[in-house]
Amino acid sequence: MPDFMSTARAIFRVAAISISTLLHYLVLLGGTAVLAFSRERRACWRMVMVRSWAKSAARILGVRVTVQGTPPRPPFFIVSNHLSYLDIVVYFTQLKGAFIAKKEVRSWPVLGFLAHTADTLFIDRRNHRDLGRINRLIAGHINARQGVILFAEGTSTAGATVNPFKPSLLEYPAGNNLPVSYASISYRTPAGAPPAHLAVCWWGDMTFGGHAFNLFRIPRVEASIVFGDQTVQERDRKRLANELWKKVHQQFIPVVSMEELWPTNEF
Repeated sequence: MPDFMSTARAIFRVAAISISTLLHYLVLLGGTAVLAFSRERRACWRMVMVRSWAKSAARILGVRVTVQGTPPRPPFFIVSNHLSYLDIVVYFTQLKGAFIAKKEVRSWPVLGFLAHTADTLFIDRRNHRDLGRINRLIAGHINARQGVILFAEGTSTAGATVNPFKPSLLEYPAGNNLPVSYASISYRTPAGAPPAHLAVCWWGDMTFGGHAFNLFRIPRVEASIVFGDQTVQERDRKRLANELWKKVHQQFIPVVSMEELWPTNEF
């Protein structure tokens, strides 16, 4: 019976999120048409609808978000650790911003469409010449309406620790001596449910479809965000990456211990 109930819950949530996504997209298109005369107002409308969709998705999935600290207000540049595609939903409930993602995400089923709709900045990480273009996009997206959000590890992890931050995408804030905010995100699942590092965190060779369906089966998810109480400024992007990593690592709440993740102590 419990397995049947969790499967029924997942099916209901798939349907509910699909309907919510469709309705939000249609309203987004309608508002965009009405505001065709103003690029700035279209951008504001997009942000309103994306955040509304994220809050709706969080409610449908039973995601309860707790926040420590104060989210930065636009304009901002903020970095965070990365655990799951769910991070995007959770951060959109708190921040007005655009994410930076690898260009491969654009071609992913469902996620690619949602990311494009949310005005994600796609970068080719294998092409260093693409940094100039992405820096121009970052400059255009940091304004009074929004900021830019970067998962500085470059990939999602199991949540045992925070991987070193990659400095390449910190060229813009370093070169412009921009104050950079930071945050950490973590998850817990209720007793009796699969552990968060397997059910929520998306890492290794996990497939999206199977992982998402199992995530939808969980009664609820506790998401915790800790926003840093200061900003970091460095002219050198490598030093900036290292200082931000130290701050995030210091406040990060591990999802799983190294001993649990690698019981043979092979780490």
